[in-house]
Amino acid sequence: MIKTESNPSVFVTYGWCRSSYAVAASLGRKGLPVHIGDASPLAMSRYSRHSASFTRLPDFFITPEGYIDSLAEAVKETGAGVLLPCHEDAGLISRYRDRLPESIQTAVPDWQTYQAAEDKLQLMEIASRCGCPAPQIYIFHTEQDLERLSKELTFPIVLKTRIGNSAKGVAVAQNPKDLKHKFHTLLNTYNLTEDRWPFLQEYLPGRAVGVCALYNQGNRVAWFGEEYLRCKEPGRFGTSTLRRSWHDPEVMERALGVLDSLKLHGLAHLDLIQGRQGVFKIIEINPRPWGAMALAVHAGIDFPWLWYQTALGETPECTGQARDIYCRWILGDCLAFLDRLRRGRLTEALGILKWRFGCRHDDFHVSDPLPFFFQYLDYAGKFIRAGGNMNPAAGSMVR
Repeated sequence: MIKTESNPSVFVTYGWCRSSYAVAASLGRKGLPVHIGDASPLAMSRYSRHSASFTRLPDFFITPEGYIDSLAEAVKETGAGVLLPCHEDAGLISRYRDRLPESIQTAVPDWQTYQAAEDKLQLMEIASRCGCPAPQIYIFHTEQDLERLSKELTFPIVLKTRIGNSAKGVAVAQNPKDLKHKFHTLLNTYNLTEDRWPFLQEYLPGRAVGVCALYNQGNRVAWFGEEYLRCKEPGRFGTSTLRRSWHDPEVMERALGVLDSLKLHGLAHLDLIQGRQGVFKIIEINPRPWGAMALAVHAGIDFPWLWYQTALGETPECTGQARDIYCRWILGDCLAFLDRLRRGRLTEALGILKWRFGCRHDDFHVSDPLPFFFQYLDYAGKFIRAGGNMNPAAGSMVR
């Protein structure tokens, strides 16, 4: 039994997301008061039995500094002693740490490190220095350069922005004409200036995996591997909806070597995809909690609790052995089902309905059912406001 009487309460942000729910549920089960913050009044974590309070915050992608000011007030009012930012607000908290109460404790990378990690183009340079395989990239500065490259490239090719999440700002082009069209679509959709133009990346057709890790002042605390079996879009593209535990010591060590070089403090997640020759290549780092955190928790690696201890300045140890399990995001699979039907892929759509015995879930617990239903309401509202877009972007989300 973990003693929590003397442990400070915790404020968890981005409460509408299942990663935040995994954090809130883990810490709530240990008896900690968990305060939730989010821009949506329907945020799923708000309705968890583990939620002690809820604070409505601005959308940090739209008003970042207003978000920090509101967050500072919320932390004071709730009396929380630990702040765990569960999305890209981790970067804001790193950047504006001096505008938060001095007493609040957290574990996020420093601002310079955060910027380096989230920039997909800069990551390619870091991976190269660390000896971690990375895909071939192509940089262009004019449309003439792009046209010239399109005559030399092997298609399909990936076009991606330097910063984005959940496959926002990423497009796969099948031929030169398609590449030109998708380039202009990205520019117009995200209002990209010339200094933030996307770059081209080799298309990787193989298995997709992730490596998750927690660091304490540059030292590894815990790590875990996952394989993506299905995503919201076909071809393991976009956010994963079904995944399983995965372990490949050699690949994981190379990937963790990149994180080691960054001297991180806090959580990070890497995505890797297998190339045509069977080599796993790193494609991006998210220096923050990841959407599929529930898989690691269910497998026995309690990242939220270890993260909380790290924020308190303790030196946690991960003594558990990860179990081999499957974990599914039910709402995500519903979206994947609808997407397959829309594309006329009936066989794939029916395959999503297949039941897998013993599979755990990101977003549903029998003992805590309300978050699951409010997650649907929240997504439905956002879907309607986005004009039917299943993966909308807001503010500075893609840049």
